[in-house]
Amino acid sequence: MSQTELRDERLILRQAIDASDSEILKILAERRRLVETLGALKAGEHSPVRDTDRERAVIERAVEKGREYGLSDSFVETLFQAIIDDSLRRQRAGLDARVGDAMLTEARVAYLGGPGSYSQFAANAHFSGRYSGVAPVIKRDYASIFKALEEGEADYGFLPIENTATGGVNEVYDLLRDSNLKIAGEHHMKIQHALMGKASDLGPVRTVYGHPQALRQAQRWLNSRTDLKKVPVTSTTRALERALDEGPSVAAVAGPDAARLFGLNLIEPMISDFEGNETRFVALAVDPAPASPLLPCKTSLVFITSDASGSLVDALDGFRQHGVNMTKLESRPVPGSPWEQMFFLDLEGHEEDKAVVKALEHLSGCAKSVRRFGSYGSDRLKPTSLEG
Repeated sequence: MSQTELRDERLILRQAIDASDSEILKILAERRRLVETLGALKAGEHSPVRDTDRERAVIERAVEKGREYGLSDSFVETLFQAIIDDSLRRQRAGLDARVGDAMLTEARVAYLGGPGSYSQFAANAHFSGRYSGVAPVIKRDYASIFKALEEGEADYGFLPIENTATGGVNEVYDLLRDSNLKIAGEHHMKIQHALMGKASDLGPVRTVYGHPQALRQAQRWLNSRTDLKKVPVTSTTRALERALDEGPSVAAVAGPDAARLFGLNLIEPMISDFEGNETRFVALAVDPAPASPLLPCKTSLVFITSDASGSLVDALDGFRQHGVNMTKLESRPVPGSPWEQMFFLDLEGHEEDKAVVKALEHLSGCAKSVRRFGSYGSDRLKPTSLEG
């Protein structure tokens, strides 16, 4: 076969693959529409969003059918886990905690940075399905986001609260402690730090701009380049603007999507300290309507124990007694009380669940003070296991 014939054959095959891809996407979109209709029916019947027996049956049937087509069990299971997770996200969106205005279609969301920031991409992903769009209220620091909510400038605040590489964002915890805001949702985002700029390679780059968190989470790669000057700036957007305006000697640390948004070259696609880098964002609001108990939920709170020996163990024992799983426990100092600690706690379940009610009653009986931040839809659900 001649080179021309090989090229023609390759083109025909690629066109057929493209057509197959389009059909797959069309079918997935139709499946999503059916799932949303089913979700509305379940809500009307007050049925829980999640049915793990049904999920397991769907995956088992898909795996069995996949064998007929020569597809591996692991591939089919992974694929359908992703499809089911998307389905659950779509159903959860309409039942999560939200601000009280039922007529609100476009949410005003205050977040740090601006175009190209991780917060922008995460906020758009989180509020998709909840509202028709996001009207950004751009702020330069976390305190300004809280102020925008308290003064009615925004419907939601959207902030990072913890990261798998650098831990909790202490400033956000402290601001939340001192406010009357509630948590109305959470969103986990995989963070991939990349280096981008006007240059096509590292050769001319001498200065790297980035948000302090981004620079810390890519410090191994950055520290290995002693020829580069690292300069922290107030936001990822500002770093991108500097890279856009100051020529090929300047680069920015941001996510790969930001390079496309700003028309910059992707100089180094992956400079994160490790691949499992994720940030958990929370959506905050002034007294939002609570999430539906039909959702798989989390509940967040802060409490202070006495300084008596064993007081923390006693306070937490109710969660063990009533089978309530804690997903996070973060300590912070109590302002004005040297060596005294307060504890931010996340748990699985809705504050109206019987087991959670009993566990929180036990906690209130042992702690000096307890303040709840509300119940909201859990963004991270354990996948259904075929072995379960």
